[in-house]
Amino acid sequence: MGKAAKDKIILVADPDREVLRGLGNALHEQGYDVRAALDGSKALEKAILVHPELILFDEECPLIPAKKFVQILRSNPRTENIPVIVMISEGTDENTIWGYREAFIRKPFNNDEFLSLVASTFRKMDTADQVREEGQKIEGSLSQISLADLLQIFGINHKTGLLEMKSEEQQARIYIRKGSVVHASIGRHNGEKALFKLLEWDSGSFGFISDQVTADVNIRRSTDILLLDGARQIDELERLRTDLPGPQMRLKPVPELKGRYEGLHPVTQEIMNLLEFYNTVGELVEYSRVSDYDACRAIRTLLDKGVLQLADEVVAEEEDEEPLLEHDRLYELKVKLSQRIQSKSRITRAKVCIVCPVEGFLKEFIGGIRKIQGMELGGQIEALRLGFGRIGTLHLSENFLLDWMLLPAQAALRPLWQPLGVGMVGGIVMHSSQDDQVLYRLSLLAQELSQKTGTPVLQFSPKNLIGDADPKSQDGTPQFSPAKVRNTVIQLLNQLGSQD
Repeated sequence: MGKAAKDKIILVADPDREVLRGLGNALHEQGYDVRAALDGSKALEKAILVHPELILFDEECPLIPAKKFVQILRSNPRTENIPVIVMISEGTDENTIWGYREAFIRKPFNNDEFLSLVASTFRKMDTADQVREEGQKIEGSLSQISLADLLQIFGINHKTGLLEMKSEEQQARIYIRKGSVVHASIGRHNGEKALFKLLEWDSGSFGFISDQVTADVNIRRSTDILLLDGARQIDELERLRTDLPGPQMRLKPVPELKGRYEGLHPVTQEIMNLLEFYNTVGELVEYSRVSDYDACRAIRTLLDKGVLQLADEVVAEEEDEEPLLEHDRLYELKVKLSQRIQSKSRITRAKVCIVCPVEGFLKEFIGGIRKIQGMELGGQIEALRLGFGRIGTLHLSENFLLDWMLLPAQAALRPLWQPLGVGMVGGIVMHSSQDDQVLYRLSLLAQELSQKTGTPVLQFSPKNLIGDADPKSQDGTPQFSPAKVRNTVIQLLNQLGSQD
């Protein structure tokens, strides 16, 4: 525990005697022992001799400027840990990070603001003392000490462990290895994007557990550089947000300028790609992989160049059914499949292949997928006649298409699998018999298809797709439930997204 207020010595350095008197009286009323100095040289002398718990230093002090004064303190083992509050005037930039032991207050200030900063500075230094004590779990409030200060304290003390952070709605984790941040995560965000988001928190709780480690390293830049970059981004992000449309304002690309993003900066290209799935500023920033600042800057650039414009404020009609996948998962799937099939075009077009030896079941399955929103049949009649060929295309988004291809089940025609399966990312094998030998052969068929293409293949019986009422079609085949067919497609998409 730190000293009580009556035991704490505070040194005030200011060339104005009236300011010294006013600050001294305010601190005395709180029980602090106050010492005064009119210039930097006297302040340095008293800091070494008296060793105060806190120094208030006005930037206008003669003989030794504030920056030099702090540097001298930090170079002396006797004074290196004394916190300093620098009193600055209007127009001075306080955004430069000096260290966790320094704070700033801008003149003119009132006594409540001033005393609150003094109290929070002492709480911050108490936390620093706890960090220096080995084997202790540290807990506190982010309203009393910022994340940037915490990370500097851990860095100076070369700590290793897990920093857990909680707000009313979110939880986050930061792993630290020998004083350096190596992992950050919050919600769907990881790495630097997560860390920069967390640096904006000004409330919530934290707890640090020593010696906790992780193998998932997603941050590799120096922590000092990240803190400087984060401070800059937070400051500029505030200005950017005021220049952008509100987070719920919808955006749309200008058709004749839409193609201009090809070959542009990767951040700008990502924002344009995300427009297939999201159309508000808030969504584009949230679901982009880059920092909020970089995403906002890219949106601002696209608006300035006329590539994006505000959409008409028309409330879209609600769709009859939920999307197959949430937009964030759909976007991740598009990125993953683009890499898998090595697509260099902004349009991702892949194949799902079906093997089914019974025509009646195949027709029922086609009847089920045709009811899925975005499904466009084409060529299914010829494919059924030949036993192979394209059935149709599922439009998951404007530039994300899945072609559904029928592959021949007959052994003699399996050499066609290779040319028909170019671009295949997944498959479905349907079996209808309860005969063990038939099921075994179909299981081998699915394994063969998966091994040849290196893609996931689902196996299932049509009885899993039949509706509860078990109605029959004209040829006696049980009718498939559209909802169960839809769930099968969702299952396949989820499996595609989980593949490495």
